[in-house]
This record gives sequence, structure tokens and C-alpha cells, in this order.
Amino acid sequence: MSSSSAPTQPLLFDRILVEKVWGGQRLAESLSLELPFSGPLGETWELSDYPGKETLICNSEYAGKSMRDLMEDHGAAILGGSKPTADGRFPLLVKLLDAGDNLSVQVHPPDGEKSPTGIGKTEAWYVLDSADDATLICGLLPGTEASKFALDAPTSKVRNYLVEENVAAGDCVYIPSGQTHAICAGTVLVEIQQTSDITYRMYDWDRLGLDGKPRETHLQESLGVIDYDLLPSNPERRELSSPVYNGECAALCGGEYFTMHLHRHGEQGAVVAKKNKAIILVVVSGQGEITAPNGEFETIAVRYGDTILIPAYLKGVHVQSTSEDNFDFIRATAS
Repeated sequence: MSSSSAPTQPLLFDRILVEKVWGGQRLAESLSLELPFSGPLGETWELSDYPGKETLICNSEYAGKSMRDLMEDHGAAILGGSKPTADGRFPLLVKLLDAGDNLSVQVHPPDGEKSPTGIGKTEAWYVLDSADDATLICGLLPGTEASKFALDAPTSKVRNYLVEENVAAGDCVYIPSGQTHAICAGTVLVEIQQTSDITYRMYDWDRLGLDGKPRETHLQESLGVIDYDLLPSNPERRELSSPVYNGECAALCGGEYFTMHLHRHGEQGAVVAKKNKAIILVVVSGQGEITAPNGEFETIAVRYGDTILIPAYLKGVHVQSTSEDNFDFIRATAS
């Protein structure tokens, strides 16, 4: 345990940019990013304590230190009542994804012996932007027979078994471990997930990777973790209607590992209350400011695409809009 004191303010991070064969241009353009590579930007890791890809803090006295440093020094205080991973890491990972092309048809393992690390990957998507005809693959057709699916999963025939739904900005999809899925071309989204990077690919659309070779697939591993009893994870749109904190709120989704809500606040703003748990805010529209109700930290300006960690020991923060348009953000609470 470090002798240094814990940060006294919400934390911002330097995002990690990841080149992907299926990446696009929308995200880089909307965030005005300068890319360190020539290929397409597939995803940004906004907040991560995953081994080897820990994001760096860019504000507070912890600026320049990693999420791993923070957790090693003050993990219990950061989490409060939220649970760490089995190996003591921050339990959630936040990404922004830009699908210029289809991602592979894939599945993630659950916690336990089916995962090589013991940590599974349940995730949720919130759509930021989409083409008019954008779709998401979010499960298998009910009644799919495992033996037949196993034969066709590594081929283009796999589409005969998949539930594919149209999506638009504002839709949310909850993908539990064991659910067959794919993000399809034309979609930009926020992904909240367990701190895991285990993906089992079944079918990769017969394309070549960035190195000019077919990407690795994991058919047997996939077949070993698919949950054929899961119903499709249909996209849902929750209207902002519940008055809360002088703004509006909608419950998006939730489960064993996290809950997600959508908030909208105006210029008046309000204190976002907490219950001694780690909270992540992701700005999905407009711009605003975060201030301390008791004045213990300076005003933090945030805008579209920013991810903010509010440690459990900060009992509340004041959030208000500085936009002419809507200022919306996702609040993800680690369970």
C-alpha cells in the first residue's frame, strides 16, 4: 500500500488507440484523433486495468500513473462496495468501437473453468452513431441445434442461425457471456464490459487480417462456451422520463457485474449521488462540467467521448451542461 493519498477528484484517462482490420473512420473524426498507425481505428480503450493495457491517468496528482498503480495503492477505497476481479483488478473496462466492417461472429466465456484466466466477459453496448442500415448480431435463433450449428459455424452458413437486428443511436444491448454475437458494419458504440480480453471467433467473413493472413479462429473453444438456452439480446431503447437529480434518467441494463443508466442534465445541473460504489461516466452527447459540491476539487470540463471514473470515496459530484444541445452521459456502476 502506498503512503500517498488517494486522488481527491474524478479521474480522466489517456485513451489507448487500437488498429483493427474491421475499423472505421467515424470515431477518429468525431473525436479529432491523430492516429499513430495507417490502418483503420477499431477501438479505443478508455478505462482499463487489463494486464498490459492499463490506461494512464491524465489529471490529478496521479497524472502519468496507470490504473494499475491506482488500484495497487488505493484499490479498496476506489471500489468501496464494488467487487474487484478475482485477481484484484478494477472490475470494468470501457471501450469505444468503430465498426467500418463486420466484427467476427464470436462468443466470450463465463467466469470459472471455461475461461483460461477464470474471468469471463459479459458486456453491454450503447450505440453512439450508426448508418441507416446498421445491424447487430445479438444471439442465436431459439431452438438452434448444437450439432448442426457446429458444422456451419465456421462458414458463411452461420448466418442462417443468427438473430440480426437493426439498430440506431440510443439503442442498448446487453450481451451476457455465452451469447453468440457480432457488431456489424456502420456502428459506433460504447462498450462496458468485465475486465477481460478473451474472445473466441467462429467466423471472420472469409477476410484477411492486417498482416494479409486469415485471422485465427477458435471453433472448439467457442462451441464449449456457447449457452444455447440464452434468448437473443434484442436492442432496446429506453426513453428519458424519470426525473432525477434535476434532470432525466433511464435505466438501460444491468446484471451481475454492472448496471447502466442514461442521464441528461441542463445548465442547472445537479449532484449525482452515490452509494459507496465505483462509478464510471461516459459522455455520449454534448459537453459539460463536473464540480465538487464541497469545493474539494477544481472544475473538470468534459465532452463527447470522455470517460470519467468517480471513486467510491467521493460521495457525490455536481454535473451540469455547458452545451446548447443535450448533455447526456452513461452512468455505469460496478456491482
